[in-house]
Formats: sequence, C-alpha cells, structure tokens
Amino acid sequence: MKTKNTIIIILIFIGFLSNAQNKKQNPLEGSWMGKTNTKDLSTSELVLFRFELKNNSIKGFMDFPEKRLKDIALDKVWQVKDSVFADARVSLGWPESAPLIFKGVIIPGDSIIDGVWGGNTPLKLGRTNYVFKLKTNLNPKITGYKIIKLIESTPIKDQQATGDCWSFATTSFIETEAIRLGKKPIVLSPMFFVRPTYINKAENYIRRNGSSFFGEGDLTFSVLKAYKDFGAIPESIYSGKNATDSKHDHGDMNNALLEKAKFYKNSHGDLTPEIYRRDMDEILTQTMGEVPNTFTYDGKEFDTKSFAKEMIGINPNDYVEITSFTHHPFYSKFNLEIEANWNNNQYLNLPLDDFSTVIDGALMNNYSVCWDGDIYEGFNDGFAVLGDNKIITQQIRQAAFDNRTTEDIHNMHIIGIAENEKGNKFYIIKNSGDAKDCGGYLYMSKEYLLLKTISVMVNKNVIPKTISKKIGKNL
Repeated sequence: MKTKNTIIIILIFIGFLSNAQNKKQNPLEGSWMGKTNTKDLSTSELVLFRFELKNNSIKGFMDFPEKRLKDIALDKVWQVKDSVFADARVSLGWPESAPLIFKGVIIPGDSIIDGVWGGNTPLKLGRTNYVFKLKTNLNPKITGYKIIKLIESTPIKDQQATGDCWSFATTSFIETEAIRLGKKPIVLSPMFFVRPTYINKAENYIRRNGSSFFGEGDLTFSVLKAYKDFGAIPESIYSGKNATDSKHDHGDMNNALLEKAKFYKNSHGDLTPEIYRRDMDEILTQTMGEVPNTFTYDGKEFDTKSFAKEMIGINPNDYVEITSFTHHPFYSKFNLEIEANWNNNQYLNLPLDDFSTVIDGALMNNYSVCWDGDIYEGFNDGFAVLGDNKIITQQIRQAAFDNRTTEDIHNMHIIGIAENEKGNKFYIIKNSGDAKDCGGYLYMSKEYLLLKTISVMVNKNVIPKTISKKIGKNL
C-alpha cells in the first residue's frame, strides 16, 4: 500500500511539474506596453499588447491608451524560438503588401521584447500590470443638457471584439420598434442576424470571383433580411458565444471565413452553393454555437419565426434607408457607393432639408432612427461634435463624401433629442462600442449629424405627405 501511495504522489508531482514547465514555455502570455520610438516625438504612440493562450494558439489584442482605442484584435500572433511576430493587416484594413504590425525578440529574462513597429519604427515592450479601461455612459441624461424627447428602448449593447456594430445597432432599433408597437421589451440576439449575413456575403464573394466585399462591416439591410427570412431569438436563448467564451471575439472566425471564401473563390468543378454555405456555417458554429430549432420563452415554446411574429411584430418592408447626396437625383432610389453595400441595396435620396425633417419628425413622433456614418472626427468623451460652428450645406456635405472625410465607419441607434443651454440641438445615441470613451449613451450635435451621416433607417410612416408626394412610387 505504501508503494502504491508513493507512486501516486510521484505521478501527481510530475503532473504539477509538467504544468509548471508548460507555463514557463509560454513567456509571451500577459500584457506588454511600450512607446514607438520616432524622430518626431509628436507622432510617437503608446501601444499595449495583450497576449493569451487559447485553443493551443496565441491570441492577441492591441490597445492604444492615448488614442482611447481598445480591443483591436490581432489577425495572428506566432513565435519562432525567441522571435515574436504579430499581424494585424486585416484588422487595420491594410493591404496584403503592408508590413507586419510588430516583430521582435524576447530578451533573456522574459521581461523585454525588443522589436519594430509597422516595418521600420523601433518599439521596445516591457511587461506591465496596467489595465486600460474606457468609459461607458449608462445614463442618457448629461448634466447641462435638457432632454426634449427620449424614446423608450432596451439596455445598452456591447459588441466587444467584433465589427458587428451594424447588427447591434439594428437589433436595438428592432427592439425599440417592438416596444412602440406595444410589445413587451425583449433583448434580442444580434449574433443571430450575423450568421446568415456572413453566409450570404460569402456566396456573393465567391460568385463574383472575389470582387465583392467580404469582411465584418455591413448594413441595416442585412439585419432586416435575416429577420424576414429567419425571424429572431432572445439573447438569453442564443448569445452567439460558446460556453467557454467570456466575450464576443471574432478575430479567428473572421480569418477562417475569409480563407475559406478565398479557397472556394479559386475552386472549379466540384462546387455548389450547398457545399460552401455548409462550410461557412460550420466555421460560424465553432465560435458562435448552434441556434436551437425550438426554445421556451416565458413558458411558451417557439421557433425563431413564430417568436418574431408574436413577440416582435415588425414588418421589414415598412423601413427605408434615406440619404442625401447630389450625385444622384433627389426623391429617387439609388445604389449607394460604399464598400459595405455588397448586396447593391437601394437608398432613398432626399435634399438635406427634407432629410433633416424626416429624422426630427420621426423622433418627435416616437419613432427611433438607425444611424450609419463617420466617427473619425470630433468623436470623443461621450460627444460627437464638429470643431467649428459652420452651417452644413448640401454642397459641404457632398464634398465631405466625395473627398472621403465622411465615410461608412460605424452604426448606432438614435433614440432622442436634447438641447444645451444655448438651445442647440443634440441627438441622444445608443452606442454598442466604447472607442474614444463614447460607450453607452452619447450626444451628437445637429451639425455633426448633417455632415457625418451616411444614411439613416426609418419607418416609412414618418415621412411627411409633402415629401412622400415628391417620392411617389420610389418609396
């Protein structure tokens, strides 16, 4: 008996030793911080890398504390002996010819990585316990501002380490429309709408031989199509995360989807839509889990179609995306030339005054508005405001679109109107991201909306008769 116990103790000790050795063999785990070494100190930036082991591979994220940006997923992290390599070309939208975001060597002692940022800028990283956090405002009321109108809505959503703002914003919009229709407030799963959208987008990419957009970005149209085709499901039933995941993180999934789409784009012969759609669905399931065929909610059994019909009740055909640009005729629809419009969706084009009238009228009549636009300028610390007080004209708006200072970057949800002490109008926005300390509720100035908005989605019923008469059958 003593011999047996001794053997067991030895085996346990070996197990502990093995785990300790395995831990030591992964010196990259943890947080590393450094500042790029540039000749012009004003262009230097603080970079925080976070590395973790997941599924026997190294997963990485970048934070930029000075720029107030967090959780930018690295496409790939790998080691060759003491050398470390990090790729982020897809995440940052860089071309394939661009250099790696970082490469370096772990200095003996495992506390310094001496490397190069972006191909030629020195960057020395040191271990750190610093945790970078961004602010999220969970109160739509901001001191010094008077709320004129606030539409009842659902709790703030968090898209986390994904680029699926389009689904999070539109899902919030759908939930809010259901409340307006007298339905009980329900938190829906944005990831349920993401699944079929990725598959449809992949098929379009393959059929067009790779000439169509295939990435995380998308539009409200795709959520409405998914709702129309498949219904909806509560977040509590389908979160879009596997049980082992603490947050949404689509970096690996996006890379796998793109590689599979490229493979089928280059394939010939034994190829059918059923084959590649099935393969895309399997990749999605690995990260997002399976959608149940039926489920119980409030003591009643549903499938996704019956749940949408009974508990949400919107008609996807009741909604329209409107915009305002001079390079197409007003009061007609056109295919807006933005990258995410891979499905050639049609936008209703209105003059800027009518565009503004529809938005304000919708909000004042208890209809919320889904927003798509640019957040690169004047988006900071809970506000979206321009640096000057110039009046935004149709010509100024068009020039910003033409010179690409207004681009399709982000989607959010407008649920109200506020005023400052001077009587200037601001829009109350629900944001699913927290970049630039703009998480949760933020206030957008009227001028910002007129200049930086690509488009908004509204219920057709909010368009005044004087405007709808000019639109005619185009509505």
